[in-house]
Amino acid sequence: MKVVIYGFGQIGRLLAENCIKRGYDVVGAVDVNPELVGKSLRDFGIDSDAKIENSLSFEGDLAFVTTDSFLDKVYPQIEKCIKNGFNVISTCETLAYPEYRYPELAKKIDELAKEYGVTVLGTGINPGFLLDTLPIVLSAPCVEVRKIKAIRCVDALKRRSQFRKKVGVGLSVDEFKKANPTGHVGYAESALLISEALGFKAEKVEEEQNTVVEDGRILGIKGFGLVFSDDEEVVRVEFHAYANAEEFEEIVIDGDNKVIWKSSGTKGDLGTVAVLINLAKAVVEHNPGLIKMTDLIPFRFY
Repeated sequence: MKVVIYGFGQIGRLLAENCIKRGYDVVGAVDVNPELVGKSLRDFGIDSDAKIENSLSFEGDLAFVTTDSFLDKVYPQIEKCIKNGFNVISTCETLAYPEYRYPELAKKIDELAKEYGVTVLGTGINPGFLLDTLPIVLSAPCVEVRKIKAIRCVDALKRRSQFRKKVGVGLSVDEFKKANPTGHVGYAESALLISEALGFKAEKVEEEQNTVVEDGRILGIKGFGLVFSDDEEVVRVEFHAYANAEEFEEIVIDGDNKVIWKSSGTKGDLGTVAVLINLAKAVVEHNPGLIKMTDLIPFRFY
């Protein structure tokens, strides 16, 4: 499979390295940073002579787009990939359930992908797996599910510098307000993916994110996404990312065959890269159009 890395930051570089380990042909990378353009992947310790260009001038089967969290910013890049014949897998969090925030863009992507005969998917470790796909899979032993709760907690100090900046680690409260970092994006998307697969009618969706503060300094964030059906909370996903937090994931399936699952934590960056690589073949072989993880999971409750 011939692949392109669109966005050559920390995740893009890890992705390129592991694509090569998997045996994929990385034909090039795209990045607008002038300090990167013209260099080869080998300049970054990656076993490839593929070049980094500032535009999509390559041919291949699949583009991994790892540039931004918000679909309105990523859409022009996705459009360019589609029109150049690339299937797309993107870490854009709001692409995981795009009709929630961007219904018009979701429709445009779906129509364009079908026109050019390619498939587009938004996924990653979160949203994409730990707080949505995994709970859906863990619900498979149930015939009836009443409620799902999923929590992920990470030590922000163990994450890459871009992530620490995104959750505001080390900033004063005033600095945080001025910087207004995004924090985590995708609470509602994860909750809606679960709701869709479980057949819950999402009558109301809520999400909220707050800072964790100690001695006037930001340690990180805590947030949640909720789905309500018949005025009852049926899906709750929580993501906690702050300094020195205990690392774990915990999922509780409240149904006729109750499931409680807990881990000791999952490496986020490697996990994101692995999810993308492990879905590459399925996306390339899928029917054209815009798809979600719920289109790939065999367990459905309707």
